[in-house]
Amino acid sequence: MGYVRTAGMSTAARRRRRRTALVLTGLVALLLVVFLYAVAYYRGWIPGADEDTGDAAATTTAAPQLQPADVIVNVYNATERAGLAGRTADALRALGYTVDAVDNDREGREPQTAAIYFGPEGQAGARLLQTAVPQAELVPDTRTTAEIDLVLGVDFEELEAEATATGTGTG
Repeated sequence: MGYVRTAGMSTAARRRRRRTALVLTGLVALLLVVFLYAVAYYRGWIPGADEDTGDAAATTTAAPQLQPADVIVNVYNATERAGLAGRTADALRALGYTVDAVDNDREGREPQTAAIYFGPEGQAGARLLQTAVPQAELVPDTRTTAEIDLVLGVDFEELEAEATATGTGTG
C-alpha cells in the first residue's frame, strides 16, 4: 500500500475535472458579458457608432448648412391636453421650422416627455430639432423620407418660441 487514493480519484483526474470546470465557467461568464453588452447596446445605454465616430463628424459638418426651414416636422400630441401640439407647432413655426401635420398621435407612441422620430434621411434635421426641443429623445425608425415626427408626452412643458430662439442663438 504505497499509495493513497482520495475519494476514489487519482490526482490527475481531479486536476482535469477542476480545469474543465474552470474553462466552462470562464466561457459561460464570457458569454454572459457579451450578452449583457449586446442588450445594453441595443437598449441605447451604450452610445452607438452614429453618436461617437464618423457619423458624428459628418453631422457636425452638415448641421451648420441645414436651416430650420429645411426641416419638415409633424407634431403629434400623445397626451390628453388639448391644443398642446398646436401651440408647439406655432412655436416651431416661429423658430423657422416647416410644420406639416399637427394632430393627436394615433400610433400609440407614449414618450414620457417628448420623442423625435426620424429615418436615416432625417438624422441631421432631427439633431437640429433637438436643439429647439432639448428634452426630446432621438428615436430612429425605418422611414425613407427626411420628414420628422415630434411626439409630445405627458411631462412635456410648453415650448416658448422666444426663449428657445435666444437659447439656440447662443449655443
